[in-house]
Amino acid sequence: MAQSHEAEISRLVEELHEPETRRRARRKLVALKAVAPLLECLQSDNESVVWAAVESLGQLRAQEAVRPLVELLARGVLVLDVSEALARITGQNLGADVQRWKAWLAGPSEARARGVELQQCVRQAAQHLGAEALGSGDRFDLTVPVGEGRRQRVQVYLGRHDPQGEELVVIYSRCGPAQPRLYESALRKNMRLAAGAFAIRDIDGQPQFVMVDTMIAATATPTALARKIEQMAAQSDAAEQALVKEDRY
Repeated sequence: MAQSHEAEISRLVEELHEPETRRRARRKLVALKAVAPLLECLQSDNESVVWAAVESLGQLRAQEAVRPLVELLARGVLVLDVSEALARITGQNLGADVQRWKAWLAGPSEARARGVELQQCVRQAAQHLGAEALGSGDRFDLTVPVGEGRRQRVQVYLGRHDPQGEELVVIYSRCGPAQPRLYESALRKNMRLAAGAFAIRDIDGQPQFVMVDTMIAATATPTALARKIEQMAAQSDAAEQALVKEDRY
């Protein structure tokens, strides 16, 4: 059985070399969680094979791939794809800055593990709410059921910090167009909210009411985060109903 499995992995790796079979082989290797063979593919002379490995390791969020990916980045190989894969795996948005990635690698392992832990926290919170957390790295998009057939889109941002350097989880949802005559009313409503606050943000060049809430990353658990997201979704959906009378956001 083990030999049969290894033979299948070897065949799939070979199929990565052919454009006609690459997509199917890559999806199968991801399904098999074939991290070790994919790491070996990073050394291939075939750039298409390297690309397939980079994409697959990012999708698997394989921690073992971080250092080899940084080495690829330093060599200028598939810079955009490698940067995206690193962000997906680590939750760090350091772009293509090799020195910053090397500094991060040299930092405390606890901090690196915490970034991955927070991503898992977001996904588990989404599961609690019957939603899916789409995204990677430092941003996730959730569509949360709020009752009566309505849904509310909520964004969760990681890697933000307060002025004292405390890491934050930021929860954000769009409500509708911000009209000047409603500014005072929104400010007064902030005084009555149990959590979060109304704010104004330009989206596509137009001022929009949004709701924003934060929590200290160190205190985040799936249950606590799910409660925050659920509350934010309900409050922003209620504001959306008042502003646009539709379920747009």
